[in-house]
Amino acid sequence: MRIGMAGLNALYWPVAAGNFLLDKPGVEFVAVASLEESEMAIKDSLGQTPTEYAAHYHLRLYDRVEEMIEREKLDTVILISRHSQHAAWVERLAPLGVDLYLPKTFATSPEDARRIVEAERRYGVRIAVGPSARFLPQMVAVKQALDEGLIGDPFSLRICHHHGTIDSFHKYDWYRDPVEGGPELSLGWYGIDLAMHLMQDNVKTVFACYGNYTTPDSPFMDCGRMVMEMERGGVASFDMYFCNRMSYPAWQLEAIGPKGVISIHRTGEGTGEMAVSLDNADGHRLLLLPQETPHWEMFWVDELTQGCELSLSAEYARQVTLISLAARDSACTGRVVSIELGPTVL
Repeated sequence: MRIGMAGLNALYWPVAAGNFLLDKPGVEFVAVASLEESEMAIKDSLGQTPTEYAAHYHLRLYDRVEEMIEREKLDTVILISRHSQHAAWVERLAPLGVDLYLPKTFATSPEDARRIVEAERRYGVRIAVGPSARFLPQMVAVKQALDEGLIGDPFSLRICHHHGTIDSFHKYDWYRDPVEGGPELSLGWYGIDLAMHLMQDNVKTVFACYGNYTTPDSPFMDCGRMVMEMERGGVASFDMYFCNRMSYPAWQLEAIGPKGVISIHRTGEGTGEMAVSLDNADGHRLLLLPQETPHWEMFWVDELTQGCELSLSAEYARQVTLISLAARDSACTGRVVSIELGPTVL
């Protein structure tokens, strides 16, 4: 599979994707396009110029993404643009017949999310989305325990996610722009996905409350909680912390069923040092973590390469987006918001 990257004006994704793809078997990471953004803007965000980035990863550099796709005969393009521009770029690139990867935030409005799904269907391309915390070893262990019925069908799920602070982004970074989404569309992405995946159920209603306690210069909340009522009657809560100066991302989780409790917590300084425990009628024990799991950020590469079903489809991402936006509405109004997602896509 021949892959190119479209967009470099970002702090994280160009480096994360570049490092993963550089020596990935079955993949040729061959080119990058600047999307005609200024060298100064890219260097301010990324810390290096487009030329420096291309040289580091041994890529051919383009300004226009259409020229890159045509000349390089690309199969897949990683789109790294402002979130509010995802729909426009998808509509522009999908007719060229390339598969696309959209890092979260998927879309910033219901209409943009619908446009992305419609473009995928109209042009017969595949749109992968991510990342997904469901592929972290501790989350895989929780899902396996649930599938084995160790606590029965879960009726309550509590998830907590710590993810650094907003001031890791410089004051001109578009991540700080309210138009580009904010934490419920970024951090909320993880928790909503986990709730639906682990409980194997869709969200019926959501209630959220937000606060800002440590970053007064941020346009967003830095501490938030959403409570989701599931269609079959269970409840899931997700605490989003963008206010902790500690190793991140860090997770806590508690799944409760009629036969017991499954929980995860950190056991050491590193963010990967996690334990999963089971409490049921047989007592307390630790559950083994899997030795190998799909890469939680780049799992889609193998899925596209192998032509298998995508773990997170564009339609699923549209539904998660609707729930995220409903949480924002709830936090603004103080009301429970009902959600109509359409057919289940779990």
